[in-house]
Amino acid sequence: MDPALFAALAEPNRMRIVELLNAAPRPVGEIATALGLRQPQTTKHLQALQRAGLVVMEPLGQRRIYALRRGPLRELRQWLAGFEADHPSESVLAEYRVAIAAEPLSAHEFHRTLSAPPATVWEWWTSPDLARRWWHPAHFEVADCVLRPVIGGALSIVLREGDGALYSSAGRYLEVVPPERLRFELSPLDGNGTPLFRADHLLELTSVTGGTRVDLQIDVSDPTPGSEPAMAGIRFGWNQLLDNLAHVTNSATS
Repeated sequence: MDPALFAALAEPNRMRIVELLNAAPRPVGEIATALGLRQPQTTKHLQALQRAGLVVMEPLGQRRIYALRRGPLRELRQWLAGFEADHPSESVLAEYRVAIAAEPLSAHEFHRTLSAPPATVWEWWTSPDLARRWWHPAHFEVADCVLRPVIGGALSIVLREGDGALYSSAGRYLEVVPPERLRFELSPLDGNGTPLFRADHLLELTSVTGGTRVDLQIDVSDPTPGSEPAMAGIRFGWNQLLDNLAHVTNSATS
């Protein structure tokens, strides 16, 4: 879309001229009278609209008649139609604002049923190469991933946003019972590498008909000042992560 079109329509008198010409072609004098402007001023506005391709001047004898060129306006309408549908992320942001204002210190529970068997799902949780494919919310990618699934083993995830900003989380494994149960700490870090809060994750994988039931509980404690946005984002982020996991595992088994 040509920015000159927006610049031409941004001036109130020019917008009014477009509205007048939408009703019918008009001479410059009639337009000037309708606007309450002098004719030279009106002519300058018409010339600006003409340069933007919005109007055309037709000389009829001694008269100059201006008419609307509707093609650019139809293109504008088509371009604006692309903004009619709400994006799902916008409703998530609205819910996120509400969550920040609410009490964020709480336990979170998540449940999914995947088509892969527990041993396969376990691999997706404990293999760095596989985790990179799903352990990131929308608009992020995994920049670095360390998973050492033994008791006391290190666990860290670094996410990269589209603008290059990095967000790190780190922790350790507390319980490892393959392929049924995994408990680990994983806390987001501030710019100095200090945990914003403590997040204890308990993952249980149960064999069910046709696949695996995934139950994840996250208990949050020890928040630091300013950690509310990160805590409020737990529910939204993990819902996206588990949706990613369902997608990749279902695709792998189809």
